[in-house]
Amino acid sequence: MEIERHEKGNVVVLSPKGNLVYEGAIKLECMLKILCEDACAIILNFRDVKYISANALGSIAYYVSCFREKQKGFKLVQTNKNIKKLMDITGLLRIVEVFENEDEAMSSIGPRVGKLERTFLWSGGN
Repeated sequence: MEIERHEKGNVVVLSPKGNLVYEGAIKLECMLKILCEDACAIILNFRDVKYISANALGSIAYYVSCFREKQKGFKLVQTNKNIKKLMDITGLLRIVEVFENEDEAMSSIGPRVGKLERTFLWSGGN
């Protein structure tokens, strides 16, 4: 199991290659743990994934919550029918957005506003 990583601006895109089971699920979880601290947003591209284990689904659900708590984006793209069905059955589709491609997911993330800007904007500039 290989997981390609590239960045688009402040967004990290992870693209697993193969089935997300056993070692692949552990590798993904380790990457998500690090990225939850460092990245502004993440896109998981499932274009080359045919099967995903319950363990991997659980990790994704956990880190979707972690990213949400830190007000960071977590999006999925190009999930196949079977993976989407598993995500629906487990309720994961209720907490994470799935897009057809990376460009759509990137558009949904939008620009990030930092703490200083947020304080200034919402305090009326005083």
